[in-house]
Amino acid sequence: MFTRAVDFLSAEVYNICCRINKIESENNAVSSMKRTTIVNTVWKFAERICAQTISLVVAILLARFLTPDEYSVVSIVVIFFNFANVIISGGFNTALIQKKDADAEDYSTVFHVSIFVSVVIYAVLFFAAPSIANIYSQPLLVTVIRIMALSLPVYAVKSVYCAYISSTLQFRKFFFATIGGTLVSAVVGIYLATNGYGAWALVAQQMTNTVIDTLILVLTTRMRVLLKISFDRLKGLFSYGWKVFVSSLLSTAYSEVIPLFIGIKYSASSLSHYTKGKSFPVFISNTTTSTLSAVLFPVLSKYQNDKETLLRYTRRFISVSSYLVFPLMLGFFAVADKFVLLLLTEKWLPCTYYIRVFCVVSMFDMIHVGNCETIKAMGRSDIFLIMEIIKKSTYFTVIAIFMFLGRTPEMLAIASVVCTLVAIVVNSVPNRRLIGYSYFKQAMDVLPNLIMSFVMCVGVVLIGKININVAILFPVQIIGGTVIYVLLSFITRNKNLRYLLSTLKEKNDNGEAK
Repeated sequence: MFTRAVDFLSAEVYNICCRINKIESENNAVSSMKRTTIVNTVWKFAERICAQTISLVVAILLARFLTPDEYSVVSIVVIFFNFANVIISGGFNTALIQKKDADAEDYSTVFHVSIFVSVVIYAVLFFAAPSIANIYSQPLLVTVIRIMALSLPVYAVKSVYCAYISSTLQFRKFFFATIGGTLVSAVVGIYLATNGYGAWALVAQQMTNTVIDTLILVLTTRMRVLLKISFDRLKGLFSYGWKVFVSSLLSTAYSEVIPLFIGIKYSASSLSHYTKGKSFPVFISNTTTSTLSAVLFPVLSKYQNDKETLLRYTRRFISVSSYLVFPLMLGFFAVADKFVLLLLTEKWLPCTYYIRVFCVVSMFDMIHVGNCETIKAMGRSDIFLIMEIIKKSTYFTVIAIFMFLGRTPEMLAIASVVCTLVAIVVNSVPNRRLIGYSYFKQAMDVLPNLIMSFVMCVGVVLIGKININVAILFPVQIIGGTVIYVLLSFITRNKNLRYLLSTLKEKNDNGEAK
């Protein structure tokens, strides 16, 4: 009896020790993943903020040297290239990141297929260039399209390397590649613009950026490329990726249909004002949202079967990113007119309207991204595709109505606001069932940040009523808005501010410990 009791207690002690070791191992894994996530987020954010800041400065300088008509040539080409880039990647990049055991054969297969597709698209654009030029009454488009399209195979190479780097969480490489490409292309673009090359300055800038960026990634990344294509691997990746591909194609069609219509129905300058006005809010939103989402998707993919962890990461993403993005977008909304007049000059004043419209549209991007990245990370590309079909069919209906009723390009821009409201509802539906992220929880995660940002926006608008020189008033508004938002964060004891401060403190403590 005593021996059995001892054996029983020994077995229980052993089981308890095993459970303790398992818990410690899981805690260590979570801690390690948290550190990895923080480090990669810092690198990705540094890459985005540096590259986007340089690009913003260059865009402002080029806008001062070039006219809206000169900008319109490249704006039209970019519309077609956005479609081409989606077709080249074909959803395979996302499939490579989502696949846990992707190896050299997978990457090599996608590498060769992407290059082949890019060459085919180049041939199509080469022969279609005269027809496109006729539609827009821009003869220069023929040469510009044929030259700029040479960068498509380079993009094909870059897209596969980006998938590999994202999957292996080596975001430091993005930093150096992006900064190198951005700096070199900035010098090239500004030099040509100041020497009277017009639209060709933009062409050279964009092509140089792509080539240098890709070259640095290739030279610094040890990704094995085999002279082999596995159709079995391609089929497996395609089974997941084709749904993402269709979704991306629909998204691109939605984002580009209005510029296409404006360029055809109205004037080249209207297209330039729309494109330029949209680009600045998108720049601000993407700097934060794309940074966090680029790290979020690979991390969530590691926990694709752990609903509790997925919910925690998704809530944190939406809460923190809205805390950062809301004040940026509403603050920019308040100072848009001063920004254009001071930095872009009076010839670009019509784009002020579009800046404000897309500030409202872009500020909710993080809600879309947070919900969609979670769904993709769980491997539910089927749900993702259904969502995109529902959204895009609604979008195109809304846009068609505005195209029919709208008499100006300004009215067309309002369609994007309506579509954003639709997207918020549709994107939030699946995660209620998948991870238990209800509408109420999502509202509670973003509402405090929205209220603080709105109060800050009102304050900045009131500051803008002061009758002083715009060169002085513009920075005063920015400083005033920052002070108001930070004070409100401390007064309301905002949880996101506490999280960011504790994360920075933890990072500093770890650095000192080392």
